[in-house]
Amino acid sequence: MKKLLILLFVAFSFTEARSAQFTSGDEDQLSSLIDSFSVAIVKKDKAWMLSHLSDACKMYEPTGNTLNRAGIIMTFTEGVYNISKSDAVNRTFKIDGADADASADFNVEGIGKVNGGEMDITGSYRFNLKFKKSDIGWQISEIVINQS
Repeated sequence: MKKLLILLFVAFSFTEARSAQFTSGDEDQLSSLIDSFSVAIVKKDKAWMLSHLSDACKMYEPTGNTLNRAGIIMTFTEGVYNISKSDAVNRTFKIDGADADASADFNVEGIGKVNGGEMDITGSYRFNLKFKKSDIGWQISEIVINQS
């Protein structure tokens, strides 16, 4: 009985260690994806957005607007938001299989076009992101932006 309990404990320990490694790797991938997104919005990188935003991706802006994938890409690549600097800090992750939630504070510098005029959008914004994992890897499926 004692040997069986030790064997079960050892097997459980290996399973937990392997699970932790998987989650850690996913966190690294998600963190890298957040960094890449931060760079893509500065570079207006349409190709990056096409490959890393899911087809059903939605973005909820602080203004109350909701954008679909095409709208997100247009907003960041065609001058609605002209972001000259962006970095993401204070990240948190919650991974549940092929779904993940993350949040990060994006510190941005730039100009936005709102109601036909331009306004300074420099500041800190809380991005709450949802991700889906498929056979092509993690993709952003939702972006909720709140001004900090």
